Amino acid sequence: MTRQIAVAALFLTVAAAFANSAPAASRLDPSPVPPNPIAYRRAVVVPAVRGSWISRLRVPVTFALLSMSSRKRLRPEAFERVPLASGQIEVTRLSETRLLAVDRIRFWSERMQQPRYFLVLGPKAPLLAEEAFILNHGWFDRPEYMLTDLQVGEAYDALLERGEVRPAILVIPDVRFENMRRLRSDPDPPYLKLVAEEIPAIVSRRYGIPLDRNHWAIGGFSFGGYLSLDIGRRYPGQFASVSVVSGFFDPKWTFGPTSEGDRDTAAPGPVPRLFLACGTNDWLFATMRSLHDGLEEIGIPTEWSTAPGGHSWRYWSSVVRSMLLFHLGHEPRGESTH
Repeated sequence: MTRQIAVAALFLTVAAAFANSAPAASRLDPSPVPPNPIAYRRAVVVPAVRGSWISRLRVPVTFALLSMSSRKRLRPEAFERVPLASGQIEVTRLSETRLLAVDRIRFWSERMQQPRYFLVLGPKAPLLAEEAFILNHGWFDRPEYMLTDLQVGEAYDALLERGEVRPAILVIPDVRFENMRRLRSDPDPPYLKLVAEEIPAIVSRRYGIPLDRNHWAIGGFSFGGYLSLDIGRRYPGQFASVSVVSGFFDPKWTFGPTSEGDRDTAAPGPVPRLFLACGTNDWLFATMRSLHDGLEEIGIPTEWSTAPGGHSWRYWSSVVRSMLLFHLGHEPRGESTH
């Protein structure tokens, strides 16, 4: 075993200990929040200051660990090396199912100052999509893995065939970035404008999806859940629902209804409907449970789903159907918890 692998293994062991010690990971602290709208908006996610020093280190340790082994995941495929000019959009048909066409859309990102891409699962005629769901992958993944390993296309196609969900454009962005620790310290992380503004603008123009909150949802797995939750809290006026599976959050984040002038808010609006899920064997289970409990304490309802499973494709596959039904089902599953 090389020194690098040995060090990584040691850090992973320590991280597992952090994640599974003390049931209160970090929590939404409702104690300083009196019952008025201003304080409700300012409800702050804080570490468990009354708990152990271990719980306060979970978020920074998570960021550090995910940043340690990120080089290989950034190696570009051949198509990613093809230059693009500003304003140029390149569309490639990758595959089809009976009801879906799968395209890859490359574009020049002004925010990133480089070509970026996303996958689109678009319902075929006579199905007409009038809304969009952005689904974000994890830190070590590529958008394609959501099709090959998570089999999102097969799950979505089956739900469409049974008429259980409304037709929608399913968007899977490339959310790979060089350094996760910088994402946490950056007050304007690159995924904000990339995922919340640039990609929806392209999807809206190409597929005719209105850019209002009743037509947009966002969710993700692991880091994709972190990203989705951050976008959902900053752009509540753009996304009607948010899902977080096996994710985590920053202790400094605030949640609640927003208005013009609120800190960190790019598109003010009411709190989106929230779906939270995590396997009971996941090293982030305590963190996800504390997020659910804390949001409930400050008056933000969530749909909470849990079952045996780890931080794995196997568990995530078991909740894909629930996610799609939550966002696109004919009867919103929203305001209750279980």
